[in-house]
Amino acid sequence: MIDGKTIDKAVTGIILLVVLFKLYAILMPEAQTAGNELNSSGVPLGSLFASDGVVFVILMAALVLLIVKMARTRK
Repeated sequence: MIDGKTIDKAVTGIILLVVLFKLYAILMPEAQTAGNELNSSGVPLGSLFASDGVVFVILMAALVLLIVKMARTRK
């Protein structure tokens, strides 16, 4: 049997996941544009912050790891 607490946790988890993806979808293009401007200004190591730089790859990997961690602790 599924009790009310399990359903509440599942709904809360799904809502948090949707909000997290929506937040990333809004903020990442803005941050990539700022990183491209920083890179074109000639700042040392500015290429790390370009839209294809390492910083954004790390942020996306952190999102995946966070989701996996949330899914494993919910069991």
